Amino acid sequence: MTVAPSDSRQPAGATTPVGDEARSGVDRTLIRWMLSLTPAERLDVLQGFVDSVKELRGEDGEGTRRG
Repeated sequence: MTVAPSDSRQPAGATTPVGDEARSGVDRTLIRWMLSLTPAERLDVLQGFVDSVKELRGEDGEGTRRG
């Protein structure tokens, strides 16, 4: 199961920085969203990021480049 920021638990307006968030550059809504997930769900999200990077780099599942 891959959970993305578009998950229904994401606070409304999460992409619009307000107040302190706009000044610091830290989107606290994403931190809150990640903390609302179970440890297993967090790992699924992070594994999805890793898989995306590998795909963009053209790596296979073993970390070697294709083609």
